[in-house]
Parts: sequence; C-alpha cells; structure tokens
Amino acid sequence: MRKSILSIVLGLVFMAPTFAQDSTAAKKAATDELYPLWQNRHAIAISGGLPGFGLEYAYNLNRSLNLRAGFLAFTFNDFNTDMDISGQSVNVNANLTSTVFDIMLEYQPSTQSSFKLVAGLGYLNNVGLNTLILLNDDIGYGDLVIDNEEIGDIDLTVSWTGIAPYMGFGFGRAVPKKRVGFGIELGTYYAGGPSVDIDASGMLENTSEEEAELEDNLGSYAWMPRLMARLAIKL
Repeated sequence: MRKSILSIVLGLVFMAPTFAQDSTAAKKAATDELYPLWQNRHAIAISGGLPGFGLEYAYNLNRSLNLRAGFLAFTFNDFNTDMDISGQSVNVNANLTSTVFDIMLEYQPSTQSSFKLVAGLGYLNNVGLNTLILLNDDIGYGDLVIDNEEIGDIDLTVSWTGIAPYMGFGFGRAVPKKRVGFGIELGTYYAGGPSVDIDASGMLENTSEEEAELEDNLGSYAWMPRLMARLAIKL
C-alpha cells in the first residue's frame, strides 16, 4: 500500500512541470487571442496611386478600429501638345498639381479578414489643373492678317480646395499582423464643384467673363476618386 502511494506521489512530482508548461502555453494562447500582436501598435506606410504618393502613420485603437493620418502629393508639369480646335492649330500647355492631407478611421468587421471600411476627412490643398492655350499660327481674313500674339491666350485653372469627406473600402490592415503588410483601397472624396479662374489676354480678354458659366457646367464633378496601394511596416 505504501509503495502504491509513493508511486502516485512520485508520478505527480514528475508530471507537475508538464502541467505547468501546458498551463503557461494555454495562458499565452489566451493572451495572444485577447491581445493580438497587431493590437495597440503603431505602423508607418508608403502609399501611391490616385491622387498621389505619400506617407502615412497608423495606430490600432482596438480589435476593429484603426486610426490613420497622412498626406499625398503629386505634380506633373509642362505637358505640351498641339490640338486642332475649329480648324485652328492650338498649343496647350498643362500643369497638374495635387496635395491632400488625410485623417481616416478604419473599421474591420472581422479579425479573421483584412477587409475594411474606411471613413474620414481630407484637406484638398490646390488639387487641380492649369492650362495655357494659344494659337500656333496667325489668322488671315482676306488681306488682313492678325498676329497670334495679338489674338492673345487663355490661362485656365480648375481647382478643388477645402475639407472633403471621404468613404471607401479595401483590404489590408493599417497595422499589419506581421512586420510588413500590403493593402489596397478604393474610395471617393466629396469635394464639391471646382472653382474656375480664367485669365485671358488680347482679343480673347472677354473670355474671362465665362468663369461663372464654366463653374456651373463643371459643378457635377464633385466626386474625386481615390485608388491606393499601400505598404505598411509595424513599429
């Protein structure tokens, strides 16, 4: 009888470390489930697409919410081409600029998927197109020839500025599970209609009076698309 009791005691002594290890592993698994590696962590990201390229900072608030802040910028200058308008050869010089500052809130319905819904605000700082239009050739009316410089040019600027609400969806965590994560996002800003500025010279000077009408015609261009690819690094 004593030998049986001694065997049981010795067995429990040798099995205790195993139970302790199992208990520790179970606690760690439970902790990882309650507090995943990406939770309450920071990340930085580089992103590119439409409307530009930039940097971003992200912070995980809880299981479902991430907060992001960043900026995007893009400039394309001196696009020069000749066009035919009403039988006249016209030179067009265009410059495109875009600077956007964002603050976004991401919602992930499931921790098992990287699908997300995004809402926030963007500050559009001089997002627009500037175009300089002038005739390539002189214009002749019988014996009368009018120099193209005398005819003048049209300097047209169409731009969006101010606060713009944003909504979108995508895939990829703002703070990735692993060290590095990739994501894509599609959405749109509601920017309102653009402002129009026309600065004309020479015989075309009266064209400036068409600003208000052109703004009305462009009023339906109130939605600005956003399509981004994103590479995030967890800090």
